[in-house]
Amino acid sequence: MLRVYGSRISYFTGKLEAYLRYRGHDYTLLPTYAHASEVAKGTGSTQMPAMQLDDGRWTSDTTPLLAWLDARDGAPSIYPDEPTLRFVALLVEDYADEWLWRPAMHYRWSYRLDRDHASGLLSDEQMTRFRLPRALKRRSVIRRQLGGFVKGDGVTAKTRDHVESGYFTALDRLEAILAQRRFLLGDAPSIADFGMMGPMLRHFGQDPTPADIMRSRAPGVYAWVARMWNTGSKDRATEWIPAIDAPLAELLREACETHLVQLRENAIAVAAGKGRFGQEIQGVRYENLPAGRYRVWCLEALRREWAALDEGARDGLRPFLAEPGASVLWDTTTPLGSGYDTEERAPFNRALNVFDKDVRS
Repeated sequence: MLRVYGSRISYFTGKLEAYLRYRGHDYTLLPTYAHASEVAKGTGSTQMPAMQLDDGRWTSDTTPLLAWLDARDGAPSIYPDEPTLRFVALLVEDYADEWLWRPAMHYRWSYRLDRDHASGLLSDEQMTRFRLPRALKRRSVIRRQLGGFVKGDGVTAKTRDHVESGYFTALDRLEAILAQRRFLLGDAPSIADFGMMGPMLRHFGQDPTPADIMRSRAPGVYAWVARMWNTGSKDRATEWIPAIDAPLAELLREACETHLVQLRENAIAVAAGKGRFGQEIQGVRYENLPAGRYRVWCLEALRREWAALDEGARDGLRPFLAEPGASVLWDTTTPLGSGYDTEERAPFNRALNVFDKDVRS
């Protein structure tokens, strides 16, 4: 029985749970904060989720964790064999993990109905060891999340519309893809699908305000979220799409114009020793964003995947990777050097806090 430490409304816990359910792994879900000392000792962080294996080893960070589990679980893999499609899947996963995080946190904590729901659940689920009135627990959660992960992550009156439009665009792009097939890259889930389950399941699909938007604006996405949660052996006979089609190309354009620009600007800031930085995304200026080494590591991973492609594959991909954002994949003038996981032990390495804080939920 695998022990998963997370939350019933956690972004990345949902991503991991979707994979474990798909593969038929037995697991139990335990609250992170109630076991904070164990989790921190085992992984070096209290970020969600962490997982303890049957042999006692601890793992964290869903990106390397799913890769490790998939290699151990065997065929059929959630990673396409065809190099071009594999790269596309990994880029979509990273976009889902790191770009859609901002609108997901914004909807949860900026809207009263949503923050009332989330703060109550997190207080009851995660803060059982704190002997405080429930109202004080809830206020503490709201203050921390709204200040650290919404206002502290560049969501202001000037950027709010653009943050919300990022969610609308993601819904529209996914809806167009899912009108063509059951999953993003074929007839079975890929790592792109599991990546998208992070924001789409536990935040956009469950929080009252974005869930209502999803049901009305993108019912195909709403159905896909349920399908992903209920998928299993019947969906493992993998046949991937033969080439990047128009709906998928539009999703890649969005990832290049948003996520890759942010990775570039964050890497420049980290290299310069800055704790905060500014960026312009699709004509909208964001200020005072937290710089973090983890996202430099994300860019390093994408660059390694790009470099591993042969020249023909790179030439075939370039028309679908909008510049100037995409150029960070091959333009080595952008400085890198996360210094993270230098021994390449992930997901068994010591975890790095994404925002130099503690838990992401």
